[in-house]
Amino acid sequence: MTNPESQPQQPNPYGQQPNPYGQPYPYAPQPPAKKRKKWPWIVGGLVVLFIAVIAGCSAMVGGVANEIDKAANSTATVTYRVTGGGTASVTYSDKDFNMAQDTAAQLPWTKDVTLQGFGKIASLTATNDFEADASQTITCEILVNGQVKNTQTSKGPAATANCTYSVPTEESQPSS
Repeated sequence: MTNPESQPQQPNPYGQQPNPYGQPYPYAPQPPAKKRKKWPWIVGGLVVLFIAVIAGCSAMVGGVANEIDKAANSTATVTYRVTGGGTASVTYSDKDFNMAQDTAAQLPWTKDVTLQGFGKIASLTATNDFEADASQTITCEILVNGQVKNTQTSKGPAATANCTYSVPTEESQPSS
């Protein structure tokens, strides 16, 4: 018979006391490793994605709202100019989309108007006097920031020159 002390002792994986008779306990199969659940990670990922989408949409809507606010509060100074000889009837757009008229304007005629808001439409119509000479011309011009944006010339009695221009936001100044 063999001496139990001469046999090497194998470590006990279960933390039990060694067998006092010197024989090692038979090894039991290891319990299967616990599988980590995947659904908390999937739910967490979806929550993070949802928050990112909401934050992105909020930032985009905020940026659009800011641009709309800037456009709504911007102003543009428009200069209307009519040249020719004698007198003319002049109709032009004023602020708040109102139309104004000067029925006996002495030419040359100039008017500065400040347009505000989204639809900054500059419109100018000039009509020669009915008694004008057949060779008499009338010219309308719309200027924004000193640059001519539209011009038209007509010739003769009761000749009409019509100019329009939509002032883009880039040519506007923020209102103070």
